[in-house]
Amino acid sequence: MKLLIKLSVAMLVVASMAGCIKDKGTYDIKDINQIAFKNTLPDTFNILVQQTLTIDLDLDQTMPSPEGLSYDWVLYPGNSAGYRIHISDSSKVRYFMTEEPKVYDLDLFITDKKTNVTAYRKFYVNVSSVFNQGWLVMEEYNGKNDISIIRPNNSVERNIYSKSNENELLPAGKGKICVFPRRTEQIIYFLSSDNGVQVSPGNFGKTSSLVSWFFINPGPIKPLDIFAQNTEEHFIAEGKAYGSNLNTPSPYGYGLATVGEYYLAPYMLAQSGNFIFYDTIAQRFWFRPPGTGDFPLLSINENAAAPWSLNRVGKRLLYAGLNNGSTFAGVFETNARDSVFVLKGLSSGNASVAQTVDTLPAGIPLQTANTYLASRLVPHIYFAKGNQLFVWDIPARSHRLVYTFPAGTEVRTIKWYNNTKSSTDPENNRVMMAATQEGGEGKVYLFPVELTGDFTGGTYRNVFGGFGQIRDVTYKTTP
Repeated sequence: MKLLIKLSVAMLVVASMAGCIKDKGTYDIKDINQIAFKNTLPDTFNILVQQTLTIDLDLDQTMPSPEGLSYDWVLYPGNSAGYRIHISDSSKVRYFMTEEPKVYDLDLFITDKKTNVTAYRKFYVNVSSVFNQGWLVMEEYNGKNDISIIRPNNSVERNIYSKSNENELLPAGKGKICVFPRRTEQIIYFLSSDNGVQVSPGNFGKTSSLVSWFFINPGPIKPLDIFAQNTEEHFIAEGKAYGSNLNTPSPYGYGLATVGEYYLAPYMLAQSGNFIFYDTIAQRFWFRPPGTGDFPLLSINENAAAPWSLNRVGKRLLYAGLNNGSTFAGVFETNARDSVFVLKGLSSGNASVAQTVDTLPAGIPLQTANTYLASRLVPHIYFAKGNQLFVWDIPARSHRLVYTFPAGTEVRTIKWYNNTKSSTDPENNRVMMAATQEGGEGKVYLFPVELTGDFTGGTYRNVFGGFGQIRDVTYKTTP
């Protein structure tokens, strides 16, 4: 019985195979629509950030159908990319480039809608930036702030923050631009009266907000400025100091505010770490040691030979800034405002010391200036009063006029050009930027400065207009 079953199965298998061999069937071999490029396209497209990637396909089809073709252009940063961007669904690409500068893959998929047959081609897009270096200008228009850049070739790129962030704008009013190195990175923060954003240095796309810069949420704070050197950073908000220690492994962030009753003035007084700050409540200087984790405020070593004790100044600070060499300069007045004092001291952490102090009569223009800037090359302090720029000669104990703007001009801020990527740049600390408000227009002037303190030729080298209300200007070097 078992043998009969096995024989029957074998016969069925053979019959089945024979049937398959005999059934040749009838199949139609049909041509399909073949697609070819009529125009020559490069393998790599070169484009700048905030320019429009423009591609026009011109195709040949052997059997075009009424259903037509579908297109899918996909942009992504290499095979390991965690994201892909669909930038067009037609034969034309018009994509406003806001991505980071780098080389991107660009895949093109063309599908015949009738047959679903797909053609494929790979391109590359090399994105570079013109925002690497120049004067960043925070300006207010119509109740919002935006950022523009004055490039080294003297061209001006307008509204670069909003263009890279889907037309998002910065809060109106007082603002601050902070640009500084953090290890191998360049950090750019835009601070407002109660918040801040971090942007990428290559395309100015927003990468984070203020609260993420802290290990512990600091709650509502009003940021003033950020100072950084070597292995330490100091975030000053409403006079309170938050520190970040760069000696530790990343990620980096700011810790809790240093405890105590104090209010630190937002002036940078450190040559190579070892910051000293002026406390406007106690009216004295504090040393803030680097790399200590909690960044306490410590007294400076007393020096019996010094004309002033930096631990017991007892005066209202009008300005303090780094001066020539390893020194700093400060302008003070008595609490009754009946005398003015110009301090020149050595900035050296807890070994900082006052070197000279001049007592001057009240009412001099230096006392009522609206902005100050110490020279980094000679013992001078520049200051603006009304529409005029003056220089205070510390050794001579006197001032002189160096430039007069048109009547009604308000000088908003003055700063030095400083290319931190090139210590041999001949213009480092030799070109002064003055941001002004003239009627309804903001302007930026660049003045070459001689070692005498005077402007070369007695005037400016460049002027750039067309800005809104200028809130801050800072020089950005190449990342």
